[in-house]
Amino acid sequence: MAIKGLTIPVFADYSFNGTVASYLNGFVCGYAIEYNVEIETSDDNPLYGDDRIIENDYGEFSTGTLTLNTSDLDQPTSKRLLNVKEISRAVGDTTVTELVYDDDAKPTPKGFGIIETHQIDDANRYRAVVLAKIIPRIPSDAATTKGGTIEWQTKELECLVERSDQDTADYKHPWKYEAWFDTHADALEYLKYVLNVLEQVTATSSAGSSAGQTVITITNPVAEASYKYSATGPAPTYKQDLASWTELTSGEAITAENGSTLYIAQVDSDDKAVGAGTVTVVANGGV
Repeated sequence: MAIKGLTIPVFADYSFNGTVASYLNGFVCGYAIEYNVEIETSDDNPLYGDDRIIENDYGEFSTGTLTLNTSDLDQPTSKRLLNVKEISRAVGDTTVTELVYDDDAKPTPKGFGIIETHQIDDANRYRAVVLAKIIPRIPSDAATTKGGTIEWQTKELECLVERSDQDTADYKHPWKYEAWFDTHADALEYLKYVLNVLEQVTATSSAGSSAGQTVITITNPVAEASYKYSATGPAPTYKQDLASWTELTSGEAITAENGSTLYIAQVDSDDKAVGAGTVTVVANGGV
């Protein structure tokens, strides 16, 4: 058996409610090039008796370092991953969106997942790995000028690996989970469930023709996809049952309160959430 591939680096916001650790806003971070996890443990503490070890307090996980080499970190990904501000700056007659790395750029805990491809007895097996709690560090900047041929340059991200805060019968401050699958699709589904990875749904709202109505238009529609909405939320989790939400047809008028937040979800054939987003309602005031 041997490892022969690496795919789908995923990050998500880490959350702990005092009992259970969970993840929000999962997203894919470019394309996987290489990754490495170095783990540090405390020293063993043996007790000697009769000239031999009779008891041993074995070393435990203390910390670690994740190094991820990914294809690139674009502006939206850097904002979500590194917790930096997005500011609009006027540059002449145009407006430029810039990311600001300043004293407010404090790292926040994330969860991380990736899929290794292994070949075992001439068949592919897929190992999905999740690091329960990591802290991303600001990556270094480096680039090389283009010569006669292209020298591909990728981005390296380093993260501190910590133990989860969760302390239950099944999860005693875990720092890593893994699961093995026969198909890549099943491994990816595992990562999506654990790290709550939903496709981003973007939409606009404009005043409808009648009082109290708004027209919601999905701006990144998926062919033959179905959408639903809720005026109360909260935002759904991956594969949450949204049978109770209201059907939404892009471009058709619905009734909603002006200025309110509308929660929108892309759903599969079983009304389970696979994508999510929000939009601020612009409704006809009837004046």
